Amino acid sequence: MVAGQLGIQKLLRDTFTSLGFEVQYFLHLHMENIIQILHQVACMPQHQNYDSFVCVLVSRGGSQSVFGVDQTHRGYSLDHIRRIFMGDLCPSLLGKPKLFFIQIYVVSEDQQEVSSLLEMDGAGVNSVDSKARQPGPCMVHREADFLWSLCRADVALLEQSSSSPSVYLQCLSQKLQQERKRPLLDLHIELHSKVYDWNSRVSAKEKYSVWLQHTLRKKLILSCK
Repeated sequence: MVAGQLGIQKLLRDTFTSLGFEVQYFLHLHMENIIQILHQVACMPQHQNYDSFVCVLVSRGGSQSVFGVDQTHRGYSLDHIRRIFMGDLCPSLLGKPKLFFIQIYVVSEDQQEVSSLLEMDGAGVNSVDSKARQPGPCMVHREADFLWSLCRADVALLEQSSSSPSVYLQCLSQKLQQERKRPLLDLHIELHSKVYDWNSRVSAKEKYSVWLQHTLRKKLILSCK
């Protein structure tokens, strides 16, 4: 799922389609729509037919939140997004890799609207189907099998080069398409190296900050083709 910069739409769609994923994308969403779609996706019965799940988010935001195009509050917390897809609320993905690739263009506090004082709380999580709260006995921890790849950049970078994909997403796409038979974590080490190399050659406003966290229990290769 893609929410955000139109210029990278085709790049991401082609990348994950080539890896065998069924791709859905959403552009220029209001905050209410973002939350609604995330919950709808988490409840999709089709998950039981697939081996893994990927979510790509591209958005303006805070350091730990994403904005909608309305930007009427500080955004929706990344922690809340991850919570929606945990095993107790999303049992159809329990035990399956859940991969999140997130590009946030960070808006500083003084750039946010005066009305942007209320951060969405966790109430939205309660709207998930109550049946999803009772997956039954299982040895797999609800937080297992996540990969959380986060890249932050200054919002000025987006505004100056809105037609160009981010260095992070461009490198990610290249690695996934050209080196698809290699473990995803190995590709990420090299991805970070490329981002650091970029940072060494540009001004502070053009730098990217990358962060990776995972609870994967197995070596993951997205395609063996």
